Parts: sequence; structure tokens; C-alpha cells
Amino acid sequence: MLCSFPSSSAPKPDSRLRTASLRIAALLLLTTACAASAQTLVRPGWAGSGLNIDPWWKHAVFYNIGATPSETNQTTTSSPETDFKALTLRLDALRALGVDALLLPAPHLPTLGLSDSAAPNPALDDLDDLIHQASRRDIRVLVTLPASSVTADLSAAARFWISRGVAGFHLVTPPETTPQDAQSIAQALRKITNSAIGQRIVLTDLSPAASTSTATPPQQLRISYNRHSSRRRENLRADRRNSSASDSASAQLVIDPRLTHLDPLEASNLRPLLAQSLQGSNLLLDFHAPAPHSNAPNPYPALAKAMATLLLTTHSTALIDADREIQSEEIAAHEAADREIARNKTNLASNLRPAATHAPASLADWYSQLSALHRGNATLRYGNVAPLNFDSQNALVWVSHTTLGSSLTPPVVVACNLSSSPLQLSLGDAIKAINLRGTYLRTLLRSDSAIGPQDLNNVILPPFGVYIGELHR
Repeated sequence: MLCSFPSSSAPKPDSRLRTASLRIAALLLLTTACAASAQTLVRPGWAGSGLNIDPWWKHAVFYNIGATPSETNQTTTSSPETDFKALTLRLDALRALGVDALLLPAPHLPTLGLSDSAAPNPALDDLDDLIHQASRRDIRVLVTLPASSVTADLSAAARFWISRGVAGFHLVTPPETTPQDAQSIAQALRKITNSAIGQRIVLTDLSPAASTSTATPPQQLRISYNRHSSRRRENLRADRRNSSASDSASAQLVIDPRLTHLDPLEASNLRPLLAQSLQGSNLLLDFHAPAPHSNAPNPYPALAKAMATLLLTTHSTALIDADREIQSEEIAAHEAADREIARNKTNLASNLRPAATHAPASLADWYSQLSALHRGNATLRYGNVAPLNFDSQNALVWVSHTTLGSSLTPPVVVACNLSSSPLQLSLGDAIKAINLRGTYLRTLLRSDSAIGPQDLNNVILPPFGVYIGELHR
């Protein structure tokens, strides 16, 4: 009887199955890579791989460089004083500050014809290098784009800057522009950014009518907190998020400068404005140091840390305005860190114990710590903010909490003393009024040198002090 044996060249059933499985895996990998590349932002290696479903700008810290339109009252923000080369040298310090994106004036371009690409432009070359070096540090660059109407020049300018690798635009319109015209310009610009590869964004300014509106009395801005109203607020927020996501023609973020116009900077003024700003999901709070009266001291240096805390712990996005104090401090802090690293290397080479590092109690260091908290604390990142009324003591207090109430995301209490006298706050009753429970606060960050937890009914704040703590039972 003859027996037939399978040829050695023919694949076995299990090998065919293995080959098919490998092909399917390869196709799935290719599909995933294509989808990820379609979502990749301006530079390779950034968000968009599917690990984080939120767009990058949802929780970003923006750093605004250069004069703002409200200060100059001009329709153009091109500034010959912007030194992009010097700014490139500060990128490491800005990254240490917690900055995710730079908002800066664009260099002046006479025309946008084909000859521009060949004509030498040192400022443009420096900006190109800044964008390249910033992308290596996961920092995006946005430019300010002035426009008074929807024109071909606007489209050409936007496409030109997108081709250079910018991640978006801050749209600036003249003061006399009507809200309808400003909306039309924003829609035209948004169509251009939507057609570009990657998550490019458009920022606009809150209209002057909304900035100065007093139609809503402060007493009507008070939010009532109970189980049912909390659920209604959640539904309203969900509706706003859904409508915002479906409206691809509007700007992603609106810069709200109303903090700048407050005088005096007291809890009775700040708390209603904070409650009002929390009603919008896309507001980006802005704050410029107010000019002091001619015969009065400037309160801003003392209140700077409280204002920084307000910007970085109440909203998912934050805008830091560059000023001379922050710039000098961030450079000094970066240089001090470099010296400390070199000193430790020398000590190790000499078999000596490395010198202990002590973070300077500077405004730049405070911003850096707040940015780390903004990025790392889930409650501050995703929670709801409830302002508490301690106006009588000139203290600005708010609570950030999640609806789930998980032990992994305990509520976070923030208290800022806006007065020049020490304060003792009793927060227990106010915390119970919003259906939260706790007896003490575990310290996360504070502006003074005190240590240890705080009794909920005995929170001590030094003059112009800030305290941030988690609520525990």
C-alpha cells in the first residue's frame, strides 16, 4: 500500500493560521498608526496617539508674551521688540515653569507673495527656530493674528503661519468691530484651522460688552448647592460641552480679561466674577497687574500669588501673562538649578555629600508648583468649583470636587487671604452647606513656611497668604 506524505514545501495548517494572524495584527497596527498620525499635532511625538482622549488645549497652561490689545488699543500686535532668539534660550526655564504653549506676536510680513520665502527675514528665521526648539520640549507656539474683516489676506496669513508649524492663533479685532463681524472672522479662521492636519486652535477675546456688563447683580450669581441642583448643574455642563463640541465654527477658547478691571482687588469683587466665569466651559481667565493710584501703594506684588492661584486652580486651562518679575525670576531659578547640578557633580566627584537644594520662595517658583498641581491633581483638573462666601473677612475661598466623591479624588479647598492682616477661617459650616464632609485638610501647597495639616475650623492664613489642601475626615 502506498502512503502519500505532505510536501515539505506546503505550509501546515497551524503555520497558515499563524501567518494569517500575523497579517491581521500587521493590518491592525497599520490602521492604528494611520489613525494616530492623523491626530498628531504640529510636531511628531505629541498627544494624539489615543492615550489621552482630551485635546491638548483642554488643560494647557498658556504663556502670553508681548503687549495685549487692551493695553495698547491697537489692531496690530507685531512688535519689533520681540526677541525670538532670546526667547528660545528661555525655553527650558519656561518648561520648568509648567508652560504648555506660547502666545506671542508674529514678526511683521510686508506681503505674503511667493517672494517672501526667498527674501531674507531674520525675525522669521528666529521664529522658525523657536518653533522647532519649542516642539522638542513639547511646547506649542501660537501667534497673534490681527484682522478687521474676512479677507483673502486673512486666509493667506493664516495658511502661511500654519505652514511654519504654529499650533493656532489669537484673533485680535479692532475695538469698533461688532460682535457679529468678530464672530464671522472667527468662523472663517476656524474653517482654515479645521482643514489643517493636527489640532490647531483659535483664541478670541471676550467682547467689551460682556467684559463690562453689570446686568447680572452679584447676589444673583450665588449658586445654591443641594443634591438636586448639583445634578441639574451637571446636566447643564454636559449640554454646554456637547453644544461646544458640535459647534466647530466657534473659537475653542475665549480670553476673559475682567479680572484686570477690578478695583479694588477684594473678595467681594472677585467671588461674583469667579462664579460667573465658571458658567462658561471655554473661558481662559486673564489678569494684568492693575496700575496703582498715584498716592497709594501697588497691591499687586503682595496679591500676585493669590492671583496666580486663582488662574491655575479654578479653570481647566490657564493663561500666565509674562511680566518682568516672572521673566527675571524664571531665568534666575533656571541658572540656580544649573549651578546646583554642577555643584552636586563636583561634590560627588570629591566623595562629598551633595548639597541640599532649597526651592526659592519666588513668584516663578510658585507658578511652577501651581502648574505641577494643575497638571497632576485629578480633582483640580476635572472637578467642579464651588466659591464660598467669606467676603466679610476679605478671603477668597473655593472648593474643587468631583461628583463621584471617590477616595482617590478628595475635594480640594483653596483659601486666599487678600488682606494685610492674618486670618483665622472656620470652613466647616460652609463645607457642609455644599454636601461635603470632612474634619481636616491635608496640605498640598501653601505660600508660607508652616507645615502639617489644618483643622477645618481653624485654618490660619498669614497676610496675603495662600493655602491649598485636600479635605479628609
